[in-house]
Parts: sequence; structure tokens; C-alpha cells
Amino acid sequence: MEHLNHLDDLAIFARLVEAGSLRRGAVQMRIPVATLSRRLQKLETALGAKLLERGGGGFTLTQAGKEYYDRINPIMAELSLQLEEIDQRQSECVGLLRLALPVNLANYWLPEFFSDFMKRYPRIDLHLTLSNALLPEEDFPFDVAIRVGKQTQNSLMARRVAGTWLVPCAAPSYIAERGNPTSPDDLANHDMIISRPLLTWRFYHPQTGAEESIAAHGRFNVDEMELAIHMVRAGHGIGLFAHNIIADHLKSGALVPIMPDWKTEMRDFYVVWHDTEFMPKRQRVFIDELAAFATRHPPDAMISD
Repeated sequence: MEHLNHLDDLAIFARLVEAGSLRRGAVQMRIPVATLSRRLQKLETALGAKLLERGGGGFTLTQAGKEYYDRINPIMAELSLQLEEIDQRQSECVGLLRLALPVNLANYWLPEFFSDFMKRYPRIDLHLTLSNALLPEEDFPFDVAIRVGKQTQNSLMARRVAGTWLVPCAAPSYIAERGNPTSPDDLANHDMIISRPLLTWRFYHPQTGAEESIAAHGRFNVDEMELAIHMVRAGHGIGLFAHNIIADHLKSGALVPIMPDWKTEMRDFYVVWHDTEFMPKRQRVFIDELAAFATRHPPDAMISD
């Protein structure tokens, strides 16, 4: 019966094993690393057995640790399932969601989504961090993030929700002065406006099957797309931008697409979250609502001729 006094610490131990490292476990459980280490030492003292061998930023289970984990993990999983079912039946969508997403994606595609979501779920608070840089999990723990490009982190679950094509373009004034490039090789003779993180421009020729990758270099290099678009519109060089961001500029003629025989890569948008056994209802609802919104309102499609 003494072990009942340490059920919370046993649950923390089980989640730590699943996380695979103290730092990742601390992020997922929102507990400082020092506190997590102290709780583990307290549990080892109470049990009279060493559960983990630490080293090299990670750990391995001792024989005692493996035995405890094998016994308590099914129990904790069943308890989480039961609590989740109770939550689904009895609780409303309420609480805080911490979100991380790129600046331009938030500003150009999702304002309507956030407005509608807040109206439909008035008891869910949304705290957004907007950044075009990939924020490390240990520095910024989030509940849901929206990221661009294929996701490779094993600690995260990912669901593709939308995508848009990239468009190489320039202002009519620039083309009149410098000419209109017709192939990726021609870009070496032109000024380029760089919008990070798009530092490599990839092109594909559907008729010949040729593929070209250009390392983007230019006098103007910025990590915010709106300012880069302004510089291209002002005639300072050629830019590569997501179509949904510049569709109005293309329609008005302020920007002109170049190299029509060459296609660019699709920029896929993913919603990602931490891989845990229990997902709060507010988190699941947000992900499902975002996916549904993306189906109804895709960012945009490739420009038509």
C-alpha cells in the first residue's frame, strides 16, 4: 500500500520513459528538468531501486526500471483512456491552447479561421507565437504548431492540411530594364530578393524532366515575406513567393510571373503536436476544425495561364 503514496511519481516515470529523454519529458509534461530529476530521485529512494542509468543526454532503463515500467504502463494507459472518456462526456471545450505558426501564414490565410473559432469556442483561449524560424521544442513548448514542409521529428505527430505553389516573379519595371529570364540558369545574371527560409529555389521542367536547384543570393535578404514582396514590387529584383500571398499582386499586374515553362515545388502546410496518449478535447477540436477550414478554404492553387 505504500506505493499508493507515489502514484503521481510513477505516472511521471512512465511518461518520462515514453519521452526518451529528461529534456523532452520536461517539455511534454511542462515540468522543469530540475524538478523532474528531483521527483525521479525521490521515487527511486522510496522504491529502494535505481530505475534509470543517465548519461550522454539520455538514459537507459535498469532491470528494476524495466520491471516497474512494464507493470505500470498498461495501468496508466487504461487510466488515461478512462479519464479521456469521462472528459469527453462531461467537460466542455475549455482552457488554453499555445500555438506556434509562421507570420505570413497567420496573417494571410488564417485570420478568418481564428475569428470563427473564437466565436464557436468562447471558453478556449488562444495564445499565438508567430515566427518564421523553427522554434525548438525545449525553448518553446506548444500544444499545436503549424509548420511548412515535410516533418521529420519523431517526437511529433503531423497532419497535412493544405499547400500552395511557389511563384518566381518580378515587377514589370524590373523586366523592362533587365529582361525576362526564361530558365533557372538565367537567374545568375539577375538580382534576387531573398525571403528566408527560402534559400534554395527548386525548379522542374515537366516537358524535359530537367531539375534545377539554385542557391539564392541577393543584396536584400530578409526573414519576413511582406517586406521582400515590397522590394520586388519596387523593381529591385526577382523574388520567389507563395502564390496565396501574392495572388492579388499578380491579378493587378504589380507582379509578373516569370519562367512559365518551369514549375516550382509545392509548399505543404502541416499541423503538428506532441505524441502523447492523452489529447485534451480543446486540442483535438482545434486540429479538426483547422483541417476542415483548410478543405473549405485552401490557401490557393497554382496560377492558371
